[in-house]
Amino acid sequence: MNSKLLVAAALAAVVSLCLVGVATAAKSAPGVTFHLVEKDGGFNFVDNKPLGGPNQPPSIGDMFAFTSSLWTKANKRAGSLYASCVVTSGGQHPISQCTGTLALAGGQLALQAMIKDHSGKVADHIAIVGGTGAYEGARGMVTSVSRGEQSPYSDDIVHLQPKSV
Repeated sequence: MNSKLLVAAALAAVVSLCLVGVATAAKSAPGVTFHLVEKDGGFNFVDNKPLGGPNQPPSIGDMFAFTSSLWTKANKRAGSLYASCVVTSGGQHPISQCTGTLALAGGQLALQAMIKDHSGKVADHIAIVGGTGAYEGARGMVTSVSRGEQSPYSDDIVHLQPKSV
């Protein structure tokens, strides 16, 4: 499997895990929960030294960045996701440290995640570590679940915890 497919599979799995976690959190935690559909956009993988080649697993220090468009379940544009990741543990099952931004109407949500390479419909749990505009002081979690390796779509459940007073 080439590095790009491996990373794409890992991201899909991360999205899947996020959906499961948000659905569980939404049942027990107060706050605001909403569903977004993420559609893959641009993607770039940088194979830093030691160079692994096109069909080799990622190594520590490799990087990737991606963008996705965000949509409501009613198919209305909701915003964009911008993220970058650095591989922190290479090999057949790499782990990456990722930061990102959900740009939505009214502001942005800052994201932080550790993404493990896994295949299948596994959810990724992504921390919401802050925000701007209408989301100032935001905290919570995004659960993201890929619709499969061949699909450009993921389902993201965003759960914002109530603001502390």
